[in-house]
Amino acid sequence: MRYTALAISLLALTACTPEDDTPGNSLSVPTTYSFERGGESTVSFSGQIARQAMLAELSATVKSGVDQTLDYQDLVDMYENNNAPFSDPDLNTSGKSLSSKTSASPKFVFDQGNTINWFKGWLQGAADASATSNTAADGTAGVVSNTDGSKRYLVDERGVEYIQVFEKGLMGAVMLDQTVNNYLTDLKLDVDNDPANGDPYTDMEHHWDEGYGYFTLQQDLELDPSISQNRGLWSHYMVGLDAEFGVATDAYYAFRKGRAAIVAQDYDVRDAQIPTIVTALEEACYLKALGYLNKGANFLTNGDAASGFHALSEGIGFLHSLRYAASETVSPAKSDEIIETLISGNGFWAGDIQTRIENVKAELQQLYGLSEEVTDGSH
Repeated sequence: MRYTALAISLLALTACTPEDDTPGNSLSVPTTYSFERGGESTVSFSGQIARQAMLAELSATVKSGVDQTLDYQDLVDMYENNNAPFSDPDLNTSGKSLSSKTSASPKFVFDQGNTINWFKGWLQGAADASATSNTAADGTAGVVSNTDGSKRYLVDERGVEYIQVFEKGLMGAVMLDQTVNNYLTDLKLDVDNDPANGDPYTDMEHHWDEGYGYFTLQQDLELDPSISQNRGLWSHYMVGLDAEFGVATDAYYAFRKGRAAIVAQDYDVRDAQIPTIVTALEEACYLKALGYLNKGANFLTNGDAASGFHALSEGIGFLHSLRYAASETVSPAKSDEIIETLISGNGFWAGDIQTRIENVKAELQQLYGLSEEVTDGSH
């Protein structure tokens, strides 16, 4: 199955494929995200590159909490980019931060303060847990190890791994939110598109590029998952899904075609690409949530609690991210309700955790009109 019912209904109306660029079609779509004017590149998404680098270093730091005590203020400084917290001095002086773009779209900025505090809560929990010498147990935060001791994770008293919820949650609260609820909206696209404005790019081109930069770090995105490339978070996961669902191919092409349409000042074609992009991102989000729930359940069945907790925590991060999808299929309240199903009470330690997982899967299946094959897949 390549598309869900939701994706089919949207894409049937709006999607454009490479085959649309037949002779007679005046729009030229490049094979990579490369656009020039006067021999100079007009593509720029340095802020998105910086924020993904910040998240990578922050994630690595929190993961080190299995072996050393984390300082909460240091973690917050990395989240807010205060006091030169990064190893790369260019990040420290970039004027960018993860916190400033958390829940920052016009659609979600009303709750930005609460959302930032929610993410800081995971950092505080990680710092507190790292300061103990605890082995994690039901009701006790600490470090949990997989069956052969090769993997160790810092988890809370419910078994939830702090950094996985934080990282995957920010994929939604920063990257998905900014792409679909900001840069690909009229607010950012109904702007100047005069190439004679004195900059290498027009405002419209730049805003489209910034949305692209949260999809991938690469202008020449490698769609073969066997080839190593620093793709960035969303395209990393989407390329892994591409063989079965085509989400990376679809989004990559739509971003290129939309950008080419902006250059050609063909705004109908530009706008026709947006549903393809937002649908691909949402599809990837719920597919990864389901995939990690299924992987977590399988690990628990096989007696590997640590690996199970790790996978389920990644699933929770994607479940949180679904609230930022443009379709509003999963509201913030519904996202919270679904997550609470998994982590309430004893959380992952609970004897009925497998039943809870199945209940969440069933709800996602109903919300998105998914087949049993997709719902039960290890995506």
